Amino acid sequence: MKRLLSRPLTKVQSLLIHSHSRRPASLWSDIFCYVLLPSIFFLSLGYAIEVSHVDLVIAESLYRYQGGPEFGGWTLRSSFLEEGILHKGMHHLVVVLALSLLAAFVISLKRQPWQEYRAPLLYLIVCFAVTTLIIAALKKFTHVNCPWDLVAFGGTQPFVPTFSALPTGVTPGRCFPGGHASGGYGWLGLYFVALVYWPRWRYLALAAVLVCGGLMDIGQQLRGAHFMSHGFWSLAISWWVSSLLYLLMLRRYRVRRA
Repeated sequence: MKRLLSRPLTKVQSLLIHSHSRRPASLWSDIFCYVLLPSIFFLSLGYAIEVSHVDLVIAESLYRYQGGPEFGGWTLRSSFLEEGILHKGMHHLVVVLALSLLAAFVISLKRQPWQEYRAPLLYLIVCFAVTTLIIAALKKFTHVNCPWDLVAFGGTQPFVPTFSALPTGVTPGRCFPGGHASGGYGWLGLYFVALVYWPRWRYLALAAVLVCGGLMDIGQQLRGAHFMSHGFWSLAISWWVSSLLYLLMLRRYRVRRA
């Protein structure tokens, strides 16, 4: 045991320990922990999802769960819970949240007591705006169809893997990445705001965002609007945006507060 305790820490171990200590880690430690490690995770899991075709397995299970073609296909597509609550309701909630943050930021420009909240408010607004803009742009330029568009699930288009070229004659889709899920995952910046101002609450903030985005994502899968990977890549993009903007916009406040 003494030998184990006396051994010098490896560089990776040191980076991980400093990233979770009260004292802010170095810039390179933050890049390693918040950008490089998550990127390895997202790219590795994304590759596994792509080559295993797990999207089709999950979609097939959900399609059969709803009765398949014998019962009209995606019977939950217009249901009260999936369509009314998880789709329209959550969308309206996200819009209200975004507008509320924007109003709070404007107030912080005019009222001195609100000034201390200006930086985190601006960071959250920029994170959400950049994330949703990137995903909206990708949806226009990617060819991926929704499950309900595919022949296997009652549609008219053949299945084409996400990162494969679109064959001649196939109508391009606009379903990748998942736009609705980004309405939840786009608030991952709350984790970094909590990291800077309320460190004890950072994991609760992260869990809340993941639950919110996950519910929005699952609701769309149940409706046949998206494959599982569509929400997964929305999550990845949201994390990359929030972590990079943290390094650019918010990290210096964590250093000052140390």
